[in-house]
Amino acid sequence: MLVDEIKTAFYKLGPEQSRGAYFAWFLQNEHIVALAGQPLPEKATHDAADAALLRAWRFTGGSGWNSAENIKAAIARKSVEEQNCHVLYNLLLSKWHPSPSLDLWVNFGFASCRVQEEEMWLGRLYQRLIHMCTFKEFCDAYRAHRLPHLFDSKGLRVNNPVQFRGLLQSKWKKSVWYLKKAIAHEDFAGEESEMVPAVLVDYGFANGRNGSQKRRLKKVYKDFFDSPNGDPLALHEAAIKGNIHGYISTVVKDLRDPMFQRLMKNPYPLPEFY
Repeated sequence: MLVDEIKTAFYKLGPEQSRGAYFAWFLQNEHIVALAGQPLPEKATHDAADAALLRAWRFTGGSGWNSAENIKAAIARKSVEEQNCHVLYNLLLSKWHPSPSLDLWVNFGFASCRVQEEEMWLGRLYQRLIHMCTFKEFCDAYRAHRLPHLFDSKGLRVNNPVQFRGLLQSKWKKSVWYLKKAIAHEDFAGEESEMVPAVLVDYGFANGRNGSQKRRLKKVYKDFFDSPNGDPLALHEAAIKGNIHGYISTVVKDLRDPMFQRLMKNPYPLPEFY
């Protein structure tokens, strides 16, 4: 019914010129949507994945006549950083970007985005960037934590530069980004996400006595990240000072339940050793 419902909605919009170019494209390609509810044959899915792999391999300067198996084996022999870049290029050249289910969502700065529209914009900037530099130039910048500098050098401006630089220019990733990834993954995939130990300790989940308390704590952090005032870097600073509840209460309201104060305690600040 989707095709018919889309047509009905757009035909109500008045003059043809007011319906936009997308609807004209839709009328010429409605068969694509009509088939969307039917699962692709396994071979078609496998062939599409191989084609995407080969396209990215050729784009990065690899031999164009290698089999998918040979390409995978060649990539597996490269450094972890270069493997990550290959996976990203595969996604970007397919007009996709990493989801919160992947570590690449953190590694390439998508966790710094405040809303999904920013993620889409950042994905398009990456698609432009990889056409403006060599694969080696890109990998070297990623390895040296200088991707924000590479964007700047090509005249590409991200929407949230402070958060983007704060995430990508440090040699180690703050645990707050993996907290945000876990929360975003549950929202994206509709399933519980496994949290890394640093997140469990730093943000109070290790203090939860049951699943209900942990779910309530997740809801607080989700509300924090959804808020335009929710600053991940400020949350990290509050965490290492042992003041999560004091800070997050300025962004998320109705946290007077003593349970939240207990849950949000962590081992910080750590004692200084001389």
